[in-house]
Amino acid sequence: MKKIALLLSVLSWWAAAADFKTGLDAYNRGDFAAAVREWQPIARSGDPNAQYNLGLLYARGQGVPQDYKQAVEWYQKAANQGVAAAQYNLGVMYANGQGVARDSQEASKWFLQAAQQGVVDAESNLGAIYSEGDGAFRNYSEAGKWYRQAAGKGVASAAFSLGVMYDIGQGVPQDYAEALRWYRQAADAGYAAAVTNIGVLYYNGQGVKRDVVQAYAWLARAQKLGDPRAPDLIAWITPHLKPADIRKAQAQVDQWRPAAPAPAAQAQWFKPQPAPVAQAVAAPAGRQFQDAWTGVHRVVAVGDVHGDYEQFVLALRSAGLVDANGEWTGGRTFLVQAGDVTDRGPDSRAVMDLLMKLEGQAASAGGRVECLIGNHEAMDVYGDLRYVSPAEFAAFASDPQTASRQAASVTAPATPERGAAGAESAPGFAELRAAFGPQGKYGSWIREHNAVIKIDRTLFVHAGLGEKYAGWSLGRINGEVRGELAEFTRLHGGIVTDPDGPLWYNGLAKGDEAQLEPLVDRILKNFGVDRIVVGHTYANGAITPRFHGKVILIDVGLPRVYDNTGKLAVLEIDEGHPYALHRGHRLDLPADENGPGMLRYLREAAALDPQPSPLAARIQQLQK
Repeated sequence: MKKIALLLSVLSWWAAAADFKTGLDAYNRGDFAAAVREWQPIARSGDPNAQYNLGLLYARGQGVPQDYKQAVEWYQKAANQGVAAAQYNLGVMYANGQGVARDSQEASKWFLQAAQQGVVDAESNLGAIYSEGDGAFRNYSEAGKWYRQAAGKGVASAAFSLGVMYDIGQGVPQDYAEALRWYRQAADAGYAAAVTNIGVLYYNGQGVKRDVVQAYAWLARAQKLGDPRAPDLIAWITPHLKPADIRKAQAQVDQWRPAAPAPAAQAQWFKPQPAPVAQAVAAPAGRQFQDAWTGVHRVVAVGDVHGDYEQFVLALRSAGLVDANGEWTGGRTFLVQAGDVTDRGPDSRAVMDLLMKLEGQAASAGGRVECLIGNHEAMDVYGDLRYVSPAEFAAFASDPQTASRQAASVTAPATPERGAAGAESAPGFAELRAAFGPQGKYGSWIREHNAVIKIDRTLFVHAGLGEKYAGWSLGRINGEVRGELAEFTRLHGGIVTDPDGPLWYNGLAKGDEAQLEPLVDRILKNFGVDRIVVGHTYANGAITPRFHGKVILIDVGLPRVYDNTGKLAVLEIDEGHPYALHRGHRLDLPADENGPGMLRYLREAAALDPQPSPLAARIQQLQK
């Protein structure tokens, strides 16, 4: 069953004691530990809204260590007192098996109570439980009932699911015309999968007169909305069309815009209305979300940059991709930046501006620049600014000279303990938040990228993929990441913040190879690749192979923020063969970091470094 996302809202109860209001103020400024201190006593005394909020904080690990069992306990207390948001989230915990054993019966019980109080997502989730559940909970009649209720209130995913039921005759008589009606409702709200399915119906002449031009137009719309199925389907039907037909279809695509989605019913939990954690935003629809390429002759992959513009430019120049002025010279090369260009260092903004410029220049030259979403880009988008340096805030300030002077007087970097608390008064704070917001230059740019891509026989991902994602498709992973960054209510329990997800998992870089090699092999087989390239985890100064070359680590410590010693190495894949470009010199990679060729490779790399080489300690360890 698909994972269900929590409803993330902090409940405001203005008539409650001052402690509750004090806790809410602390929460809203990002001081979650203070919020916990204020809410715990009144939650223990029985206040249902404080109980719900504590459950939310434990579920998200804000102000306290993440603890799903504690979250369930507090949600349970609040749900028993009728808090609809707590009832919904308790249903989520049971549906996903978080903090409790997975239990469809308990999940449906709490979703039903939340739905009776007007939580529309609870209705849609009831449909999912009955449609995808096991045993007695596989009840398509009930699924259709709940999907219909949610779709009638404007939930696009429910309309799509209802369309699928009619399309394949699942629990209802097969009826293509009825399927088309529900697909159109979801398509009007910009639901990409529904747009693709409309194209398929037109191509097959199901529920409509067969029309290949219309099929092409709908599939091209779906491609713009990011459905990963669309490009292959377009390629399949294009030979059946004349150039004039394609121009006609493309004109329809250019004129089409999804209608505004029907408003969903608002949950009336109590008066006044709850204060949202973050405003949900529409998923970007302007870019074609391609995530796989073939026939690429040369790939250069650069690891974590963390705001070190000068080092990043040196890395690109070492690979022959830019000139002294930062202009693209890489021709048809495919550049992959593996995520984490932001935070820690002072010049993330300059790095992103350069990448935006290079995207266009490379495309004009027949090359490509593809930037993966790392955990730090995601954190900046959803407002976790614990790793933003004072100098970085200053770069966004309206008065940069004053901001730079103030930033220079701050010596302590942002830390996980400090979080974003206290940063609100920093010059540039508001401007940075706006820039990473849904309409901001950098926020909208990040949301248009992928978390994982495939180029010929190589998979690229920021951190790695844990067991639960080993069998997912590219489209599913990237769709979930973009969806959660567009709608923050889906973050908890989702892929973006999951330690096993593509933005955080470090098992491929640090885990025991004997234990994890079966996982690596499953990933390779699922995606049809020979190797996985990851950043995120420091690779001790050099491009490093693991798992007999099946995994390659490329976070070499490029930024100088850690030790003021910038390392300089990137991965080059030439005609399918991987090499290290260490300070611009091509070196053959050994088969494995623990193999006999590793010492030779490190000595060759160290000889290219300014002395003493950062690799000296690593070489000494291998010589023992």
